[in-house]
Amino acid sequence: MNCIYCGTPLSDIDYCTGCGADITILKRVARISNLLYNEGLDKARVRDLSGAIKSLKRSLEFNKENKDARNLLGLVYFESGEVVSALTEWVISKNMNPDDNLAEYYIDKLQSNKNKLDTINQTIRKYNQALVYCREDHDDMAMIQLKKVLSQNPKLIKAYHLLALLYLKHQDYEKARKLLKKQHSLTQTIQRHSAISRKWSWRPVSAPVWMSNVRKNMQKKRLIA
Repeated sequence: MNCIYCGTPLSDIDYCTGCGADITILKRVARISNLLYNEGLDKARVRDLSGAIKSLKRSLEFNKENKDARNLLGLVYFESGEVVSALTEWVISKNMNPDDNLAEYYIDKLQSNKNKLDTINQTIRKYNQALVYCREDHDDMAMIQLKKVLSQNPKLIKAYHLLALLYLKHQDYEKARKLLKKQHSLTQTIQRHSAISRKWSWRPVSAPVWMSNVRKNMQKKRLIA
């Protein structure tokens, strides 16, 4: 973390070696950000993805330059099927911290897979079209689009939720129950995820694999026990 006044990298002492400013509060804010990062990491490891997203967003509110928190947020978004949000976080991370940043690797891997990008673009268009159909009360058309989305991107959690809401709206409770149960099974345990991840062609972005390495590195970085 750098001094907000002159940009000098901070050391262990409570004042900036560049401009002499008192950075006690700044370092306290950084510790809170690290604590929230650790909280988000723990939640992500047990597949509490929505909880991890909340913790990591709060971490970035305290320190927007927390590279580990932003990269992990991108990985959690990716695990949730939110590939565009994941890419956005990695691009921000790379721009803020261009040196020795895993975000660059994730971006390159994603952009090098043109077929995957094409599929992502198609699912985005279909999901947005489904939202339009919902607003226009064309529920049947919306459900068709959402089923197509899930066939192409079975990890997109918000598509499960929207389709389940449509089933509930039409009192098709059994279909809604089965759909939500299926979605829950995708994020229930790390063990199940690991079994699925072995089939992926792009394993380096698997959150649990990367997070285990980050966890080891962060033991030295923890500022709050």
